[in-house]
Amino acid sequence: MPRRPAAPPDLEHVPWETFLPRMQWRQGEHVSLIGPTGGGKTTLAMSLLAAREYVAVIGCKPDDDVLPGLTRHGYKRTLELPERGDPPRVLVWPPYRRPADKVNQRRIIAGVLGQAFRSGGWCVAADEVSYLVRRLHLEEYLLDLWEQGRSNRCSLVAATQRPAWVPLALYSQATHLFMWGTRDGRDLARIASLNGADPEPVRAVVANLPPFTALYLNTRTGTMVTTMAPRTIQPR
Repeated sequence: MPRRPAAPPDLEHVPWETFLPRMQWRQGEHVSLIGPTGGGKTTLAMSLLAAREYVAVIGCKPDDDVLPGLTRHGYKRTLELPERGDPPRVLVWPPYRRPADKVNQRRIIAGVLGQAFRSGGWCVAADEVSYLVRRLHLEEYLLDLWEQGRSNRCSLVAATQRPAWVPLALYSQATHLFMWGTRDGRDLARIASLNGADPEPVRAVVANLPPFTALYLNTRTGTMVTTMAPRTIQPR
């Protein structure tokens, strides 16, 4: 007889303004965001980054609705990682107008990821991990940050649309996980590899989340609540 799917548990829903002070994100801990385009991943990630001192945001799309607004929040657009403190917040967004630009895009982003790892103390935000892995072949650089970043207080905030297309480290090395709703079987199956959580209730919640609402899971404490992504970048 087929096994009946688990019913989603009743979880506390925490408004974003209340959620932020409760999150307790330590420097060196990683954050992963998994969900479809338009759900609020980028805006939520950029709002979280206000809590960090040295931040490098990596953009890889030809166009984006959120990233250009970072200059109003103290980010300087550049193509290389500066010495820490001058300036403390940068947006690294290599031009991408044609397929041949991927060669230069890879060189610039690899340089930033490598320098952040060597320098330590940085928080790196990667907007679309599946593109960095599958198209730019930067998995080794990302794994360095995921697996060894804690030793030099380097945090990686990594977002992806499709969890089935990215390394398992996106789950196993992250302390803070945000997941938006999906009913895709492959993506739900990947959630079974979550670190420190019973996969059945997690899958049940993710399969039934309303639009713009994220499930938050802290693998260090076991905390699991839902929150709604902010519509605009929020200072902390």
